[in-house]
Amino acid sequence: MFSDSPEEVNKSFKYLIISRATRSSALIFVTLALPLYLHFLHFSAIFIGLLYIPITLFNVFLTLILGRLGDRIGYSRILFLGEIFPVVGMLLISLSTNIYFIGTGAVIAGITGGAGGMRGAFSPGMTAFVANNYGAEKNRVGKLSLLLATASAFSIFGGIFLSLYVYIENIIGVIMFYRTFFFVSFILVFASLVSLSRLKEYRRPKKTTRVMKKQSFWFLMRIILPNSINAAAIGISMPLLPLLFELKYHVDPSMIGYVYTVGYAVTAIGSYVSGKYINGMFDSLKIASIAHVLQGALFIVIAFTPLFFLAGLIYVGRMGIAGIGSPMRGAINVRGIDKEDYGTSTAIQGVSGRASQLTSGASGYLMDLNFAFPLLIGGSLQAIGGVLYYTVIKSWRPDKYDRAGKAKA
Repeated sequence: MFSDSPEEVNKSFKYLIISRATRSSALIFVTLALPLYLHFLHFSAIFIGLLYIPITLFNVFLTLILGRLGDRIGYSRILFLGEIFPVVGMLLISLSTNIYFIGTGAVIAGITGGAGGMRGAFSPGMTAFVANNYGAEKNRVGKLSLLLATASAFSIFGGIFLSLYVYIENIIGVIMFYRTFFFVSFILVFASLVSLSRLKEYRRPKKTTRVMKKQSFWFLMRIILPNSINAAAIGISMPLLPLLFELKYHVDPSMIGYVYTVGYAVTAIGSYVSGKYINGMFDSLKIASIAHVLQGALFIVIAFTPLFFLAGLIYVGRMGIAGIGSPMRGAINVRGIDKEDYGTSTAIQGVSGRASQLTSGASGYLMDLNFAFPLLIGGSLQAIGGVLYYTVIKSWRPDKYDRAGKAKA
């Protein structure tokens, strides 16, 4: 999977695009459908929220192990190894209605976080892989925006799968509808696994530290706090959002699927515009931070919106803003990281983010108290995280450190 040829590395990038396309279609459907499926099986919102705790803990462990390993054996190999888990997990979910099968499958597959349009783009090693192969930040933003736009565009199929509920449920029944598309999702993720086996990357520099260089560490500390706040916001507001829409507005899964389908299209457009037109023309840190603040503010608005049509429209707009900000944020997050530390750094960022999503355990309780609480609290936290993100990154001065990563006197 290693190559010194720029031509081979660039040509293999298409396999990463194929992977993000197929896994997005699969993961989005399962992420959307899981809380609705469990609710149909008579599990409470509180139980469903608590289920995301072991899912998150397993992902924390897996992300840390794979990220550290990636710095030594290569990020393309980590992408491949990491994809084995959702393949096995989705197969388990599709096999039975037994909660132990479903729960184990959801944990192994990593069905956590929100069903945002870029949900299928990120997996352990992906950001590190792009950072390793493309040195300039502008190039990184361009590649990440292409990946995120692709993931968002193909997330549409996950939304379409759910939208078919109203037509297929009458023919084969509710349970068989979900299980059929869980199996379709398994096939799609398996296709992603095959594509990842064809990736090429430049050889890794030899690791000179046990963990990471000091300069990488101090930059990482600046990233972790605002990203953890944002992840905590996502954990509170996003995982049970499809169920919240169903219970609050009394709509069926097809209507929810329509909203997410349009949202994924808008997210794809946002990611494409970000890389094609905004990249290099504006301060990427400002754009990424403003996007976070607006996403949080729109969640607060949705919390008090009485009509499903208006709530869906606002949520679609929020997804478009997320599409614009995410590619820039991905590139900024490795801005101050040394090349030999990409895997460990992005793994620690992933671990801190996933650990912060343990707040999803509280989302069911909050929703049980009042439908507005998860969106109000989550939106407020995300807006705060956006302001903090700008503040801590703007004050970063890499010239304060020497080549060894030690602070200058």
